[in-house]
Amino acid sequence: MEEQFPAPVIKIAKETGDVRVHTFIGSERFFAVATHVIEGPNELVVVDGQLVVWYAKEFRAYIDQLNKPISRTYLSHDHPDHFFGLSAAFGDKPMYALPETIRSLEENGETVRKAQYERFGPGVPEFVVIPAFAVNPGTEIIDGIRFVFERVTDAEVAHQLVIKLPEHKICILQDLLYNGVHLCIENKEITNWIRYLEELLVSDYELFLPGHGEPADKNEVEENIRYIKTALDLAEKHTGDIENYKTALFESFPNRKAPQLVHIGAPRLFGGSH
Repeated sequence: MEEQFPAPVIKIAKETGDVRVHTFIGSERFFAVATHVIEGPNELVVVDGQLVVWYAKEFRAYIDQLNKPISRTYLSHDHPDHFFGLSAAFGDKPMYALPETIRSLEENGETVRKAQYERFGPGVPEFVVIPAFAVNPGTEIIDGIRFVFERVTDAEVAHQLVIKLPEHKICILQDLLYNGVHLCIENKEITNWIRYLEELLVSDYELFLPGHGEPADKNEVEENIRYIKTALDLAEKHTGDIENYKTALFESFPNRKAPQLVHIGAPRLFGGSH
């Protein structure tokens, strides 16, 4: 029997004309993972797919009741809290990802799936679906909506897909932005992450869809920059002392949720592994 978990948060992030953007957020226990649906006049585009099977299936059920076909799904990056759910509930739909993400899942996806079974048990999908279609930076019209695809390197992960809807001033950042929860920082060489967020602060975009937490504005983008800089400073100050680093980070951001994200990221930041 599937476990019972808190109901997800589901909201219409933005509605303009024939376009609606829906955000589905899992519980804090599962890192408050945020996944999104761009609803056009005739089709649906899905971005990422939750961590555990139960929320993934609930996300799919929510999408199905919109009564429009899913034309494609996009995987933003190669972390299991984003690709597990696509494997669990969207394997029947065309899946797109950066070539580097596809290659990573081909090489490591099954190993990650097996390793995470110890943590999440039957919440882990039975197999990993490899995206069949590569997406590269550029522009495409989908259901009358202009999508701009960007590759951001050396940030939260080595390769991250960002999706922009310029006419609607929406930027889907996924794990380049965390709203109200702790950031998962695993690498000290992430100045490009800061640079990219700083560029968004002076852009025309107004709504930013994160990989964790609720839709955000530029105030949260600025707060993420402060968080990353603080974490890097604390990592330098507490070199070799992971526990004091984590304590100092929690004290610096006492209102952020999902501290397990710090516990996951810190060992790698300090040169170890999960």
